[in-house]
Amino acid sequence: MVRMIVVLLFCSLCQSTVRAEDYEFIWNPYCPYTCDAHLENGKEGVAIDIIKAVFKESKHTVSFKRIDSWLRAKRLVKSGISDGMAFTFYQHEKTEEGFLTPKSPMLMIKGFAYLSFKKNQMSSFKTADLGRFNAIGNYYGAVNSNSRLARYFSENPHKVIYVTGANILKRVREMLTIGRIDIWLDSPDLLHYMVTKFPQFSVSESLDGNKEYAGMLFSPKKPKSEQLAAIMNEGIQRLRKSGELEKILAKYGMPDRLADNTQ
Repeated sequence: MVRMIVVLLFCSLCQSTVRAEDYEFIWNPYCPYTCDAHLENGKEGVAIDIIKAVFKESKHTVSFKRIDSWLRAKRLVKSGISDGMAFTFYQHEKTEEGFLTPKSPMLMIKGFAYLSFKKNQMSSFKTADLGRFNAIGNYYGAVNSNSRLARYFSENPHKVIYVTGANILKRVREMLTIGRIDIWLDSPDLLHYMVTKFPQFSVSESLDGNKEYAGMLFSPKKPKSEQLAAIMNEGIQRLRKSGELEKILAKYGMPDRLADNTQ
């Protein structure tokens, strides 16, 4: 009888340990979404702050592993090697083909913008205005889903330089400085954050805005992915309803454009 009680207690402890899992998420430096805290006065980025807030009261623990290539990070997630990717833009409305994502996005961006030296600045621009520049830097990101941009890129491949791999933002600044590219296309939030650190640059936004969603990616090959997506989905909704999400975004100079869409 005593032995049976001991076995039951041991099994109960084992089950409790199994339920409280440790998760490791991949991140790639792309501030203000995911940041090198040593270079940003302790700021880890919007996505990591949100993930930590979601799991703050959870029995699960989370850690973060830096991978300096965004595309490599996505491949590691898709293959099931990693538990998930801390942040990326969703290319197809609120999800991304081949991945599992939470139903509630962390944030939404509207429109696109370009970064340039102040001598190249326009207060606002249309896609047709890109013809004035000799070389355009671009990342395989949210702006590529804009139909007008996609058409311009396909018709002018000689003008567009896609920047991928490691240290993207640092390399872009260097390319602008030496004149390798005239402008850098990306999301307005990212570029506005960048000019707070590098005032020699300026940002020009497009009036023809598109909407893109952003958040985590999980591999559908991993059994735990559905649970993780559900945890993040419920957590993001909770943070949005409480106003905590808005505070996290404001820390990086961004509004919560989904504040009225608590789903």
